[in-house]
Amino acid sequence: MSKNRITFLLATALAVATVGLVPAAAHAEAAPVGSTRAAADGNLYAWEHSWKNGRQAAWYGDSTNWADRNMRNQASSVDNQGYAGAYDDVRLYWDVSYGGASYCLPNANYLMDMRYDYFPRNGAGGGQALDNNISSHRWVNSC
Repeated sequence: MSKNRITFLLATALAVATVGLVPAAAHAEAAPVGSTRAAADGNLYAWEHSWKNGRQAAWYGDSTNWADRNMRNQASSVDNQGYAGAYDDVRLYWDVSYGGASYCLPNANYLMDMRYDYFPRNGAGGGQALDNNISSHRWVNSC
């Protein structure tokens, strides 16, 4: 094997090995390169326990009251699998009918343990953990 070929192979291996070393974003996390994350299907998903465990609910469109899926004030992890483009981000609300404080979850991002994520102080419920406090959501054009 030529010296140039060996150098090329070593450089390629090094590049592939360092892909996983890029730090993840704080809080809302994009799927890491090479992950088994499912392709976008246009839904917002919520689970009753952290790390996508327990009962699951899914919405393709907006919801004025998460009681429609028996998930109002029950979710501990969420995943935005909306299609990229217009209205691909999701605004999560503290109260029904898009009321109270709101938190924006960008497209292709998820929150695995919402005990450590908080509503901004932009309405009633501001400053409270997202965990077990989401009552409605709607798709928005940008966060």
